[in-house]
Amino acid sequence: MKVIIVGGGNVGLASAKSAVAGNDVHLIEKDAAAADLAKNTLAVSILKADASNPNVLRDAIDRIQPDILLSAVKDDGINIFICSNAKRIDSRIRTIACIRDPDFINDQGYEGVDVLISPDTISSEKMIKISLMENAVNYEELHIGDYCLVTYKIERGHDIVGRTVMSMTLPEDCTIVSIYRGERTITLVNTAEIHADDRIVVLCTWEGAKKFNKFIGIKKEAKEFVILGAGSQGLTIAKSICDESGKNFVKILDDDVQRCREASKHLKNAIVVNGNIVDPKFLDSENLDRADAIISVTNIDERNLLACMTALRFHIRKIVSRYSIEEYEGIFKYAGIESVVGYHKIISNEITKNLRSTSIASIYVMENPGDYFMSFILDDFSPMVGHLYGDLVIPEGVNLCAIVKDDTAVFPNMLTRFNKGDKVLLYIHDVEPLRLTGLLGKNCPEYTR
Repeated sequence: MKVIIVGGGNVGLASAKSAVAGNDVHLIEKDAAAADLAKNTLAVSILKADASNPNVLRDAIDRIQPDILLSAVKDDGINIFICSNAKRIDSRIRTIACIRDPDFINDQGYEGVDVLISPDTISSEKMIKISLMENAVNYEELHIGDYCLVTYKIERGHDIVGRTVMSMTLPEDCTIVSIYRGERTITLVNTAEIHADDRIVVLCTWEGAKKFNKFIGIKKEAKEFVILGAGSQGLTIAKSICDESGKNFVKILDDDVQRCREASKHLKNAIVVNGNIVDPKFLDSENLDRADAIISVTNIDERNLLACMTALRFHIRKIVSRYSIEEYEGIFKYAGIESVVGYHKIISNEITKNLRSTSIASIYVMENPGDYFMSFILDDFSPMVGHLYGDLVIPEGVNLCAIVKDDTAVFPNMLTRFNKGDKVLLYIHDVEPLRLTGLLGKNCPEYTR
């Protein structure tokens, strides 16, 4: 597949990195330094030019004949303009616009834009869900009915420590798809015993996720939330948490006086305080140690990191942060911040979803390297069609989690039969490519090889 990506910033580079596997990728970037960085980083074709110039865009489209064009420059309006122009030049092109300002998202969409991707909107939703469940450290919306993937951290004293998965009666609409134990991924989960410090990945509905959170055991119910950063993302998160039942106490802190004034106008049920969010004395004066969850969403990765490290000194049980530069993920994790939400994984999941083949419904990049969660629609070329679950030879590292019919997941047993049109949900960890192809057929995706 031929792909044009416009913009070589963080979002554009993350998009190109995700799209380069199995595709012919061309990056258009007008800034020479950014273009050179992309050229030295990725195996993509580089055009140093301004794609908002209709003549430049037309020449690129005529020469490359792309199947997909993704625009990821910093200006949302220009992204929409570029996609609309591309559609006028060649109506067959699938256009994707990356949007930073949530106000640009609307139900009607925009003429000439097939897909709108808003990393801020997606990351806000993830952080809200993580914050509201005491034991959750990660969350992924699957867009398959109401199903999602939630990662829970197991601590000493939790109710399920020492029990095997097969001995537990899980809440309705929940199944464990993998267990992270240090750097190891366990996909043979039924016989696994739950240890303290395990991270359990659960496929569930949102209601099931809340039930599983209670099933693990809640040491202290989360009621008090402190948000660091009063930008648009901080306001979105604060409003959502305030609207949750249970009379949650929400405080939002920011060092910019004007942002605090604007936040006060929009947040009627939250306290807004102006002060330096990386100053331990200020945080101590705001009784940060009483918070059940800290959510850091400033626009600067370094400030988020410093704020989170300061919050660690107050022994806050849950700290959630955003970051925009891929390399910061490891720094946050090394510092002890488990719940971090980064643009590069959001973009990777969105790009792979939009570059899929007709039979691959979606692919999600998971926490451990080499791990994927994918949904796969069985077609005439699928070796699984017509076979019982008990008759399949499932490679090591593959967990066949569920079959989806009419947006309802069925957790398979030995007598479950696979039929054409079924949507199969798989968790894949470090699988030998030929074995995976033997299970999935010729539609086995490039991303997992």
